[in-house]
Amino acid sequence: MANQPGNPNMKMLIPMINELQRIFTMVNTRLTLTLPQIAVVGSQSAGKSSVLENIVGRDFLPRGGSMVTKRPLVLQLVTSQGQEYGVFGHKPQQRFTNYADIRQEIENDTKAVVRNDMGVSNMPINLTIYSPHVVNLTLVDLPGMVKVPSQGQPLDISKRIDDIILEYISNENCLILAVTPANIDLVTSDALVIARSRDPTGKRTIGVLTKLDMMGRGHNARDVFLNKVVVLERGFIGVVLRGQRVDEYGRVMRELDIPAAIEFERQFFLNDPAYHDMADRMGVPYLQHTLSIQLTEHILKCLPDLKRELQARYRDLAKEVAEYRTSAMLEGNGVDTKALVVLTHELQEDFDAALKGTNLKDSDLKSLTGGARIATIFKYRFPSELAKVDLQDKDMRNQLVLAIKNIRGFRAGLFTPDEAFEYIVQMQIAKFEEPVLICVDMIVSELKKIIHEVTSKLKRYPYLQRVTEELLTQYLKEREIATKQACTLYVQTQLAYINTTNEEFIGFANAQKSVNISEGNRNITNQIIRKGFLRMHTSAKLFQAKEYFFVLSTDNLSWYGDSDERDKKYMLQLENLKLRDVDGGFMGKRLQFALYNTEGRNVYKEHRMLELSAENKEEMESWKEAFSRAGIFSERGQRVETSATSTDGNSGDPHMERQVETINILVASYMRIVAKMTRDFIPKTIVCNIVQELRKYISRELLVSLYAIPNAKSLLEESAEERQRRQGKIAEFEAVKNALNIIENFHINARKLSTGMIPTSTGTTTSSNITMNNQFGQSSNSSTNLVDTFSGVNTNRFSGHHIQPNQQAWNSFGSSAQSPSVVLPSQLRSSYVNRSTTPPSPIVPQRPLPPRPPPRPFDGPPV
Repeated sequence: MANQPGNPNMKMLIPMINELQRIFTMVNTRLTLTLPQIAVVGSQSAGKSSVLENIVGRDFLPRGGSMVTKRPLVLQLVTSQGQEYGVFGHKPQQRFTNYADIRQEIENDTKAVVRNDMGVSNMPINLTIYSPHVVNLTLVDLPGMVKVPSQGQPLDISKRIDDIILEYISNENCLILAVTPANIDLVTSDALVIARSRDPTGKRTIGVLTKLDMMGRGHNARDVFLNKVVVLERGFIGVVLRGQRVDEYGRVMRELDIPAAIEFERQFFLNDPAYHDMADRMGVPYLQHTLSIQLTEHILKCLPDLKRELQARYRDLAKEVAEYRTSAMLEGNGVDTKALVVLTHELQEDFDAALKGTNLKDSDLKSLTGGARIATIFKYRFPSELAKVDLQDKDMRNQLVLAIKNIRGFRAGLFTPDEAFEYIVQMQIAKFEEPVLICVDMIVSELKKIIHEVTSKLKRYPYLQRVTEELLTQYLKEREIATKQACTLYVQTQLAYINTTNEEFIGFANAQKSVNISEGNRNITNQIIRKGFLRMHTSAKLFQAKEYFFVLSTDNLSWYGDSDERDKKYMLQLENLKLRDVDGGFMGKRLQFALYNTEGRNVYKEHRMLELSAENKEEMESWKEAFSRAGIFSERGQRVETSATSTDGNSGDPHMERQVETINILVASYMRIVAKMTRDFIPKTIVCNIVQELRKYISRELLVSLYAIPNAKSLLEESAEERQRRQGKIAEFEAVKNALNIIENFHINARKLSTGMIPTSTGTTTSSNITMNNQFGQSSNSSTNLVDTFSGVNTNRFSGHHIQPNQQAWNSFGSSAQSPSVVLPSQLRSSYVNRSTTPPSPIVPQRPLPPRPPPRPFDGPPV
């Protein structure tokens, strides 16, 4: 039984996968689940353990009235000569020659991992059994499915078991051995239901029917084996187990040992009229050999994809491991200085890259990062904050009147006083201090984000990461204070001296010639700034708002009936317009804004304000920013309605009005000069005093500051989590590398063994001189040729056709003689029990092969 027929290359496949299984289990990697394997599933009382024990031929699994399989058991059977023994993956140096000890070790290791409140665990137990009485085979025994938790089990035990089973059978490389009792309705089988959930076509599922001897008189499972009830491409195999039986008088019979149970099983299939014509395809010996063949061929089919997956994983891990090994010098006691120099240098490079935008990644395409956010602040947000300062409010006109009158006293003045101009200009310049400081705060906030991002790369050393971030944040705070002082000093400098000799200043003569200088400064070209839909609120009724397509240019705002811009509704000139927020009413959302005329005129028809609303806050902010680029800025809390209050002294004196208007034009001209200088000076001051100084600190002083802190030697201590992750990645990398070496050695050995070898395939024969490398370089469609070439077995036998084991395969159970007649299970039984090289005389006369065998489980494709 232990000998496998066919090409020697095939005999190396299962041991190779067993070795990969052992390697991956040692590093606890999920790659174990992707290996070709056979997972045994079934309900708790389906007889899974008895099937496995009959396959091994020994009692070695725990027994009990409740659930005993609480962890996946990866059972590797290896054909060997000499004494039988078992080896556990967690005790690789110890051989267990007593199967009772193997059972006890399974129980002990299960208790060590599975607590009482857990019920089950997905951590597998690896057991390899070396025996001359087994074929090369690997099975994964999974916990039996239950419907209702028993005493002491978690309430969700059923879900936990299903999750473990699905974790294995979801792998496309996993064959599913669905064990089902024959004395239940097959369509309600727990094993078949869960197998069908991940293998709906039945291509990966092998059905096993147990308890055929308990079906009762008049009942049999013949139609199941003929694939007439539930269609499985790989069919069903029946077995009879050795549980307690009742004789014809109702007396409980003694439980059989395994050899006696296999003999009982053989006699059952031979003597039962429903199964006697298919007895040679029933029973545990046939199941064992079939599983070995199917697993072998399945492994060869999956091998190209498995190799590609391992190569891809190797490339991914190689990058991480290279970083770990490059930084391995950081852990030595004598290289702390060099280590910190390397880390601080990398930190400086990351900081510079974040500012200069040279570290572009895929994630950076979703939003602005680093230096791009700072540039946005300088270019748009800071000018917008400056524009919010209302330099032409109506209170200023009243203040001008009062200033002129107070300066003249009781005298009747002929000329416009300079003092009034300087007084009003100083009042307006003082308003710039707040937006300047706001700009500093915004830049500091962005730099804090950058610091957090670059120091997060030091998470391998949590103490170093925390200390570095604290030092940089503290230094940034110091530079923030110094920069705010410099900005405040700049405002004070502007207040100290009003320079009316500036070449851009309009001057008194020109101010008298024009009452509106903004017309000449407007850009002549009319460029489109933004387009989009907005709702216009011009009705007194809350919900009667109309949606138009708006086009904002440098000179005007137009809106249309649709986005085609054909049905033009109106065009509004932007001269003397300002923007303000509008309360959204009881809805409590400030999603509306309004345009109004600074001179109190109607904006649109009879409306003093043009109220607009966007779909969301982001859309509204985008429109407001577009208006600011067109020269329409937001006011800060200024009411649009004209004030009913008038100054006592402004009684309609034409001379006074001309003087007020002249000073107003002079103030506007001078404030434009100050605003322009501020927009240029403040960003330069911030970059010089904060950004550049922070860069210098990182490159020159950070390392010294790190060494100056207490416990500097603890800076390079890894966190337990990071150490565990690093060790796990390196171990997984070595495991994948060893796995690829094993597969490559298999290719080399296969090429050596296949030299001059003629395949013995019963189906289509392919050329035997095709090398393994050529075959594995082909597409997955060449998997069938791989199997044909290196196994001598036609895979079509498992794809819609009945398995017809060749004579060589069946002789491996006990005889080397060739005979054209069918080998009966009696010969299999004799070879298993007596280990004789000469087949005994058959119990019943040998039958010649019929002209055409009766329908088999694999006749025809599934329907």
